[in-house]
Amino acid sequence: MTLEQLKKKIRYGDYSTLGLMLGINPDAAKMRFMRNDDKAIIAMTLIIESRERLIADFSSKK
Repeated sequence: MTLEQLKKKIRYGDYSTLGLMLGINPDAAKMRFMRNDDKAIIAMTLIIESRERLIADFSSKK
């Protein structure tokens, strides 16, 4: 997933989760992501992919 694709998929709370994953506050996490920090991008990719997978799994069980 490219950086632009990630940015389009970011939802409310993703930067808070990113901050928790990186051990920093959400604002600092957002800045790291916007500055193309490798660790932040990897973590955000995991957040987005996990959310999409959870939604798909839950929706298929209805």
